[in-house]
Amino acid sequence: MTRTLFRNAQLVLDGFGERQRDYDVLVADGRIAAVSRAPIAAPDARLVDVAGRTLMPGLIDAHAHITGLSLTPKNIAYPQAEIAIASANYLRNCLMDGYTTIREAGGADRATARLLAEGHVVGPRLYYSGKALTQTGGGADFRTPDEEIDPCGHVGPFSGMSVIADGVDAVRKAAREELRKGATQLKLFASGGVVFPAEGHATRYEFSREELLAVVEEAEARGTYVMAHVYTDQGVRRCLEAGVRSIEHANFVSEETVALMAEHGAFYVPTFISLVQRVESAAEQHLPEAIVHNLERTIARGKQVYRWARKHGVPIALGTDLWGPEAQKSQLRELELRLELDSPQEILRSATAVNAELLMEKGLLGTIAEGAHADLLVVDGDPLADLKVLLTPERNLKLVMKAGVICKDELGS
Repeated sequence: MTRTLFRNAQLVLDGFGERQRDYDVLVADGRIAAVSRAPIAAPDARLVDVAGRTLMPGLIDAHAHITGLSLTPKNIAYPQAEIAIASANYLRNCLMDGYTTIREAGGADRATARLLAEGHVVGPRLYYSGKALTQTGGGADFRTPDEEIDPCGHVGPFSGMSVIADGVDAVRKAAREELRKGATQLKLFASGGVVFPAEGHATRYEFSREELLAVVEEAEARGTYVMAHVYTDQGVRRCLEAGVRSIEHANFVSEETVALMAEHGAFYVPTFISLVQRVESAAEQHLPEAIVHNLERTIARGKQVYRWARKHGVPIALGTDLWGPEAQKSQLRELELRLELDSPQEILRSATAVNAELLMEKGLLGTIAEGAHADLLVVDGDPLADLKVLLTPERNLKLVMKAGVICKDELGS
């Protein structure tokens, strides 16, 4: 593999205080081989003169969905070919926006990972959950009360992103099946949703304690962890008791429960842009007024939870939870929405170092350090001073490197 030497770079490092000036960074065999203020001698390397621009770790989206064709995850009626094309487009656009890694939260599978690994599809590193686990009538059982079976006669959630399982044995088997197929972590639904709530009764919590414990046990047996879609206070507490490591959304929890998240060492993954984007498109999507009101209330409560998480030292990750190719265009706006709640330094930390630790890749992703994966961005401007420079990648994102390979180059190097 060609070696690459970045010269005259202003680095965004783990400290995220200020940019570090005038560094050389050598990349070899897909990794960062050296980081030095003194010039690095590498005559055989491809030279990239950063010319005083920012060199920073690639962004990580810890909650993405690539298999949607519209705002609704109930996409089982769409042809698989269309879903595959949409997924490929999502992945490519995601990488070109500066996300060099994503954690897919239900829908992507081993086939997608293989296409990426073999270079048939261009996109970020993929940590996929396979099909998310949901109970009958749970947050990812998208059947209406009038729907009982799918077109093939099987009881299913009417969605390509989830599988229904009930009872400890069935839940354990479903978890093992996703792990057998290569899932890098398990995803489950531990409460109802806010955009597509059950028509019967929106759940405060889902899966029994024994079922939750079984999923966590299976994940830990494979050296991985569980991420849980959960909005409610009771739901989060039950997840924490069972050992769930990654709490997604959590918009309706109390401050006491946020403190418990810190005690348990759980990660908090808020996803504001997916809610905001749905409010903005409500008229076009014909969302009922009651749902829009619920979304607005959910956003407001989520902001309070974020403030409590900062207060209690909960590690705050960054995810987007966007569905469909049109929604993906808003992926970078999650950074902007958090400016009301946090500093550019902490937001970038969430999108890099915190997310790397969440993915169990601390020191390998989300950092510029010797031995780390060479997933790098060259940016015009200083995102630590003005985070919004990242929001216009067509203008300010000059280079994208993933695994030591330059995927976008507007420096003319």
